[in-house]
Amino acid sequence: MIVAQIRPDIGGVSLISIPRDYWVNLQNGNQSKINQAFSDGYLKNKDFNQGGQWARAAAENLSGLTIPYFAVLDFSGFEKAINQVGGVNVLVDRTFTDYQYPDSGIGYLPPITFNQGMEHMDGTRALEFARSRHAAGVEGSDFARSARQQKIIQAFKEKVLSLNLVSDAGTINSLLGTFADHFHTNLSPGEILHIYNLVKQKEIKDFVSLSLDPSTSLVCPEIRQETGAYTLVPCPGKTAGDIANFFKNAFTYGKITAEKSMVWLSNSTGDRKAYNEAVNKLTSAGITVLELPYKGQALSQNVFYQVNPKPATAEFIKNTLTATEAEVAPPGVNADKNKVDIIVILGGTNP
Repeated sequence: MIVAQIRPDIGGVSLISIPRDYWVNLQNGNQSKINQAFSDGYLKNKDFNQGGQWARAAAENLSGLTIPYFAVLDFSGFEKAINQVGGVNVLVDRTFTDYQYPDSGIGYLPPITFNQGMEHMDGTRALEFARSRHAAGVEGSDFARSARQQKIIQAFKEKVLSLNLVSDAGTINSLLGTFADHFHTNLSPGEILHIYNLVKQKEIKDFVSLSLDPSTSLVCPEIRQETGAYTLVPCPGKTAGDIANFFKNAFTYGKITAEKSMVWLSNSTGDRKAYNEAVNKLTSAGITVLELPYKGQALSQNVFYQVNPKPATAEFIKNTLTATEAEVAPPGVNADKNKVDIIVILGGTNP
């Protein structure tokens, strides 16, 4: 399940993958993994719109967003759509092999390998890349699979825009024929065209890809005592509001993630509670934090100093910690550009 946000006002699109193992309350009163929402809603009356409504409700409860639309594309339609635009170019981050990729029956295909680097993929190859989850190492996780699915979506978007489909009636009709059999949505054709035009005309340049996985420090694994099932739930000390902020601030978090900043943090007043609160806010945004021993004078306010320019991280620190930017490094601190990007000293103003 992926939540998409389109922001023509800032020229951005964000995709946030929700792990299928996230534990939620469904509309029928049952508790289950979030990927069950669409299935249970659909099977109630064999109604795709009802399945979409259940999935939207589950995603809304998690994200705090109002989500008016849904879209579902089955595997066969996925392959055909990729083929009808001539395939997609995808960057494979690391080499991996899946020895247990399912065939069309109850067995497995021969081992499938993807090599690091750019690859042109047809529909079948793109589906294998998007679905694979039995490789050894990092690529065998559901979280890696979510990242690969987003890569395919982005590559398909780039290919569709490059083809200028608005002026290509033949390709449009071909895709619509595919979608009629394999694609289900509550978007009207006019709304789909409107979204396309927004993306095309507003020069969408920022494409943010995120995943609500344990690396965010927001969700943690939990084994259900009654069934032994692996699930994901809010981490200790994290709230529904923290997770909703992750979705709300997706564009900021996406830029912060790309900057990969190292922050040294200290509290000049010795207030450990304020220090721990600041650590939680920074790490929840994907910022790496190390504690800085600080023996200077207690400050009356929170300040930060950029050792290396990290504009998104600096803006986040400024707004979230109510911090003022300093022009020089704190006295007695070795601001080594190879070891730290931003130094933050907390003072009398609690974050």
